[in-house]
Amino acid sequence: MNASRAAPILLVVDGDPRTAEMALELWPPGTFDVRAAARGELALDILRREPVAVLVTEAGLQGMDGLTLIRLARRERPELVSIVLTATPTAQGAVDALRLEAADYILKHRDTAAYLRESVQRAVKRNVHRVETDRLLVELTQLNEHFLQSMSALQRENLELEAKVRPSSRQGFRMLIVDDDRTIVAVLESLLLSQAGIEVECAYSVEEARAALERGPFDLVLSDLHIGHSSGMDVLAFARGLSPSPAVVLMTGYASVETAIQAVEQGAQGYLTKPFTDLNVVLGRVLDTKEGVEQARKESMWLGEIRGRNADFIARYRLLKMKLATLQRDAPQPREQAP
Repeated sequence: MNASRAAPILLVVDGDPRTAEMALELWPPGTFDVRAAARGELALDILRREPVAVLVTEAGLQGMDGLTLIRLARRERPELVSIVLTATPTAQGAVDALRLEAADYILKHRDTAAYLRESVQRAVKRNVHRVETDRLLVELTQLNEHFLQSMSALQRENLELEAKVRPSSRQGFRMLIVDDDRTIVAVLESLLLSQAGIEVECAYSVEEARAALERGPFDLVLSDLHIGHSSGMDVLAFARGLSPSPAVVLMTGYASVETAIQAVEQGAQGYLTKPFTDLNVVLGRVLDTKEGVEQARKESMWLGEIRGRNADFIARYRLLKMKLATLQRDAPQPREQAP
């Protein structure tokens, strides 16, 4: 046997018991579970123990006043619907109730019952509208995050397949060697050209390196730290300012290792120490950098495809989010009460 769903709790707080008695008669049985409290302190205790949905309170309670009760209650229950009743309305009281996001500020008179019934119904409907809108926005945000994570995972899984099916639009791996020692340049050029897929250009000064980089693009710059009276740091800075920016590996003598480490901190991919005792170390560093650059190139290409492929999804998501925000902004407001 299924248990029936409990009616939402409507808490009436007023020193006059007739207000709670009136509330009991406003709705069919089972619409609300009407509770009553004569003082704000008693009401606050009920609010802390029970899942109260609607709070109807007299403004001028003895002890804790109604507005203070609403303020304390909303700290613990921000979603609580609150309505203020008063026999002595004031402009300041209405403003204070509005600041506390009270759903209505109702003057007690012979039509109080009708106003209260309509106000509660509108406030509950508006609150349900707001809660549902917020829930949908959170759900959409989570959905979008999950979508982006899924696309990122899919992109990584397909990198290998992408390399087989469609090669990069820019073939080859272009390198620039920068050193004023022509013998070292010739040795490095010969070593690197022995590897399939590597193209090499040489520069013997910072000025020549800048001119070559402007003609570019290059994937990797292998530059000496000391180039005549100039510095490889100038080559690094110039290369870092390009778009796309090539990777830069500096070559340095033992006495300049500290400077090379500083260069790495400023964006260099790494450094090689001179003199070269084993050219295989140089070749290994170049090939490792080549692999990383090509991987980054593929990932960039795939991310671009993902953004384009899902542009329609993103546009529809943003439109839906905008409509929900508009729906929340245009939620029904309490009807103004005649004096």
